[in-house]
Amino acid sequence: MPTKRGLKALGVCLALVTSCAAWPASPDLAEQAVKLDQSVEALKDEVIEFNREASSTEVEALLPDYRRLNIYLRVKVPGLLLESFTVQIDDRQPEVHHYDEYDSRALLNKDSVQRLLRVSTEVGAHKIKVAFRGRLADAKPDEPPLSDQYEARFDKTTYAGDLEFIIANESRFRGNPRLTLRQWRAAP
Repeated sequence: MPTKRGLKALGVCLALVTSCAAWPASPDLAEQAVKLDQSVEALKDEVIEFNREASSTEVEALLPDYRRLNIYLRVKVPGLLLESFTVQIDDRQPEVHHYDEYDSRALLNKDSVQRLLRVSTEVGAHKIKVAFRGRLADAKPDEPPLSDQYEARFDKTTYAGDLEFIIANESRFRGNPRLTLRQWRAAP
């Protein structure tokens, strides 16, 4: 069902087509071209907003709050370039995310968080298993990769759930990178 914004965008588009068809040849063609360009830009903005609303509506319809689970990843180890990250919920097929150097480096930016998954999950207790594999940027080619895995149980409530996995050093003085879990809970 079209939204009010969608109908407005369609109306602007029809008005532009109509005005172009009836556009007289006049000396102030440059001014009319600027106005047309501004109208097209406004229409583009409307289309972007319409798409954003449509996407949000689609997520709400396909994954309502009481079933939605979001899984995030944060890397707090300086120079750790991920090669892969695996997530398995209950007995589902594991989801493996492979990283190239560009994507790995993007996760190293301060406060960078990646949403790995948005899935539908029943309310109740669940098991999750995650693992990562990567190398430090300054590692020698013959050094073995760094890795860790983490298993936990979590409770999915009737609210949208958010799990954040953090890869951090064991201690402030480096140590091996380890996975930890932070479960965000919505306020009732």
